[in-house]
Amino acid sequence: MISTADALQIVLENSGQPFVIQVPLEDAAGFVLANDVHSDIDMPPFNRSAMDGFAITGDGLRHELLEEIVAGDSGTVTLGQGQAAPIMTGAPVPEGADRIVIVENSRVEESVLYLDNVPDPGANICWRGQDIKEGQTVLEQGTKLASQHLGIAAAAGRGVLDVFSKPRIVLVTTGTEVIPPTWIPSPGTVRNANMSLMNAQLSLGGFPVDLSVHSEDDPESLKETFKQLLKCTDVLIVAGGVSKGTRDFVPSALESLGVQLHFRMVAQKPGKPLLFGNDQEGRPVFGLPGNPVSVMVSIEEYVLPLLRKRAGCKGYHKRIYHGELTSDYSKKPGRLHFLRVIAYRESHIWKLHHPESSGSGDLMSTVNVNALALAGEDVMSLRAGDILPFHFFCSTAGELSFA
Repeated sequence: MISTADALQIVLENSGQPFVIQVPLEDAAGFVLANDVHSDIDMPPFNRSAMDGFAITGDGLRHELLEEIVAGDSGTVTLGQGQAAPIMTGAPVPEGADRIVIVENSRVEESVLYLDNVPDPGANICWRGQDIKEGQTVLEQGTKLASQHLGIAAAAGRGVLDVFSKPRIVLVTTGTEVIPPTWIPSPGTVRNANMSLMNAQLSLGGFPVDLSVHSEDDPESLKETFKQLLKCTDVLIVAGGVSKGTRDFVPSALESLGVQLHFRMVAQKPGKPLLFGNDQEGRPVFGLPGNPVSVMVSIEEYVLPLLRKRAGCKGYHKRIYHGELTSDYSKKPGRLHFLRVIAYRESHIWKLHHPESSGSGDLMSTVNVNALALAGEDVMSLRAGDILPFHFFCSTAGELSFA
């Protein structure tokens, strides 16, 4: 049995390498940029008005009005001393103008503009290249692309972006006793909560699942299922059948296909019987314990960090915060406990409420949970008011979950 820190290190060291694909700009949200993006023009590309008003030159108080300049004009108007042109926001500043007077600070009588005071030179003008110079880097490699990044890329003249591909993910749930959610359980059967849980958790983390299948607890069926699925995935995730019971065939089925198992047990609760390995092509393979809370914790602690690294994300380690426990908690030494908690702010302090639970099968205890607190291996007794490290679920805090 290895520590959680060693387990995570092994997972990340064997995550595999991201590879680069090209995607149209409109499809690039959520991907990680593989190369820097440079602007092909100055931005703004011309001197433009930042306000509706009048373009003038000099500090005179009386100006003869010329034709209006609107957004999209080609910029053929030229101003001389004592002349002004009505101008719209975004329109090109005419040749000769050195400032923009806003409408509210002016009056017009019989095609003459009168001013009570004159703004400083450069007022209300966005100068060419003021925001970005031609050739300047506007987006850096490793940026996870959000809406504003795509807007910047479009302004920089890009219609296609080089990004790191997202890994193809296949999920397998196991168990002869496991039935679809819509079936009525008979004695000895349970509904398949893990499939919906994993699909949603990975999707909310930014990694939609490509294929989900269920397999009975039969060595040959599992072996054939894994053999076929490993051909069409980058990461295989199996839930159930990984412990040391007489019907836990997942480890032996994987090993029979040449999967090298790096570990099979981690000093943690929940999720002690957790396995991880790589097949002969280097594809990562996870075997998660079957209890739903163990599945949820394992995905948060190990699967999502691996997927983020594989997808080129700069941040893939969980970002640690600290909060005050609101109730007592006792445990045996030897394993790190992931306490499912509700983290909330009170008087500038994070508070950590740990709902009562009947164990790793008690998914109802996670209804309002948004974080995991970490009670270390050597900890035995915690009291209300003790400070614990914790981190948010990716579905709760998104990019703030990772550093």
